[in-house]
Amino acid sequence: MKGIVLLIGSILLANSTPTLTHTPSNARVQTYGLSIQTEATRINPLDTLDRLRFIRLSLEHQSIQTFQAQATLLKPSKARPALVEEIEFRVSNDEFQPQDQRYDLRFRPTNPLIRKRTEELYKNRKLQLQADASKALEEEVLERYELIIAWIETQHALSLVEERISINQQRISWLKEYPGADFFDAENFTEAHADVLKLWSKKTDLELKIDDLYRSIRAKVGGNASSDYIISWEQRNNLRAQDIQSHVLNPSEESLSQPLQVYLAQLALQETQIEQDIERVNFDVGFIQTEYFPNRTNKSLVGISAGISLPLFHRDRAELMDLSLEEKERSLELITQQNQSTLEEYYWKSHVQLLLEKYLELQHLYAQMNLQEMQQTLQTLDDYEPLKGLEWQEMQLDWKEIDQQWYIELVKSYIGYLSSTGLLSKEPMIDWLDAESY
Repeated sequence: MKGIVLLIGSILLANSTPTLTHTPSNARVQTYGLSIQTEATRINPLDTLDRLRFIRLSLEHQSIQTFQAQATLLKPSKARPALVEEIEFRVSNDEFQPQDQRYDLRFRPTNPLIRKRTEELYKNRKLQLQADASKALEEEVLERYELIIAWIETQHALSLVEERISINQQRISWLKEYPGADFFDAENFTEAHADVLKLWSKKTDLELKIDDLYRSIRAKVGGNASSDYIISWEQRNNLRAQDIQSHVLNPSEESLSQPLQVYLAQLALQETQIEQDIERVNFDVGFIQTEYFPNRTNKSLVGISAGISLPLFHRDRAELMDLSLEEKERSLELITQQNQSTLEEYYWKSHVQLLLEKYLELQHLYAQMNLQEMQQTLQTLDDYEPLKGLEWQEMQLDWKEIDQQWYIELVKSYIGYLSSTGLLSKEPMIDWLDAESY
């Protein structure tokens, strides 16, 4: 039974072919089950999706467009009340006599303080919509960077697995070819065949993960649902630990603007304060009235009167009390957002610095190991066996896997730090994973 399983695993490994998109320099340029064909069989070539282009497409996201459209439609100058709140026409007759007939035209002007504060209120709401659009853009850009990093991480992991598969196939080939040699080990031969299924399973899981990432990326891009893209984002990932260290430790490049969540909390507090001011001055200022007496004989036919309102009993209403409570709540929310923003930026910066220290320590340790010298030393030994060279290659892959894990964690933290400072979505947008963009 065990032999049958091993035989099936060998067949699966031998028949497995890559189904992922790589750079055009690679002979196997394919995209998720749909290979790039020649012009004779495929008229329209696949579109190459650049990393920076993918990031800048965040500006076309629906939520961001919605906030921007709402901010554009909002006109604060048109939202304020009209100059005249009310025009009233009156007809009166005290004693139902023709000579007592009277016509009045009364104008009630709008409180100028209400006009001013209402315009300020809508300016505030317009700023909130613009800040909401910026916050949605920041979140969308961060999501796209997370997809890019996940793509790079998975592609590198797949590349390492394929190298392990190649080494394992070479081991099986040598052991089959020289069954009577001194380096032949039955246990090693059995484990090599058992690794076939493990490596195939790991490779398949990574391919399925890349397929899921590809669908997520294509959903972010939008457009034609049947369109395909060549994605080779891992090829220009030239961001080094030294580049991250230089940027994080350079305060001159840090964002000088306050975090969006703090700015939004400030606008919310100002909105409540303006609403309170409007409620306090929400009273009639008075009226101006023209009077006409068509049958008057001994006096002027036209008169005028005016009145002014004194809001002596307008304060301390329930509306003002509710707004005061809301103002207190929003002032506390502002303090909370300021503290959270400071702590978040400090956390990301300190976390990046810690990972930088550990990653540079790992690189120093790797340099001390000097695996190249180790290989040369092994090859000079009298009892050197061919399989030792394969073990050395697997050791190299172990180092690459550890290095890649720490590097990806460092890059994730670096992107989180840039997001916390507002630099990730700052115009003009750049590719923060490409050191040449800085």
